[in-house]
Amino acid sequence: MSILTDLFRIPKFVAGLAIFLTIVALGLVGPLIYRVSPTDIVGPRYTPPSPSHPLGIDALGRDVLAQLLYGIRGSLLVGAVAAGIALGLSLFLGTIAAVFGGLVDKVIMVISEVFIIIPSLLLMMVLAAYLSPGARNIWLVGFVIGITSWGGWARGFRSRTMSILQSEFIKMAILSGASRVSIILRDIVPIISPYILASFAMLFTSAITAEVGLTIVGVGMTKDITLGLILYIAQLYANITQGIWWTVVPPTLVMILIYLSLYLVAISLDEYFSPKLGTA
Repeated sequence: MSILTDLFRIPKFVAGLAIFLTIVALGLVGPLIYRVSPTDIVGPRYTPPSPSHPLGIDALGRDVLAQLLYGIRGSLLVGAVAAGIALGLSLFLGTIAAVFGGLVDKVIMVISEVFIIIPSLLLMMVLAAYLSPGARNIWLVGFVIGITSWGGWARGFRSRTMSILQSEFIKMAILSGASRVSIILRDIVPIISPYILASFAMLFTSAITAEVGLTIVGVGMTKDITLGLILYIAQLYANITQGIWWTVVPPTLVMILIYLSLYLVAISLDEYFSPKLGTA
């Protein structure tokens, strides 16, 4: 509880967490309150914001606010899937590489280099060539982003673990006969847990940004509504050059707020725990 109390005394952490939780609430509760289907044609295309349609109507005659609320939910799900996969792989492989060392370390580092080189765009282009547009849903896009995002983070976890392995209590655990897996789970993971949380926050926001980029270039989301798909449709119909700002500004603003909020949370965690990790 003392850690939470200390964190809530950091203005950056409170501001970031408040903004992010507000966006999450919009994505989860918003569609339940604003009961307009994001796929129904509700009026003439490009109708500007009005009391009946607070964010106007898009190029296909659909309510932009409904699109935005469902898009937030979709993008958050992509971020959670991708960040979960990338964090799980990087944490597992990074700590294993550091603790086991030798050939295991070399093999994992070589594999991580391969995945650092392979961008999610290239993999999605290959999949897009063989999959129908309807197959490119939240789960597939989240998986592709996650599986191509763990390489650099695995090296970060390896580096953190290597520094902890020099500690006296780790050497004592080894001398007492503790297994390597036990050392990872019992001693290392609790110490680097702040770094794990900060990494998840950064992976989350990077995944949402990657989804938007993939969708805008035409190889990302086609089935489920996300912020990327909203911006893709706005780009497809040249809404920016036509001055149809209400189809572009809201999703862009939400993206910026997601990035800003999670960045504030991540740097707050790093600034609070880094001195403690250094003296551990």
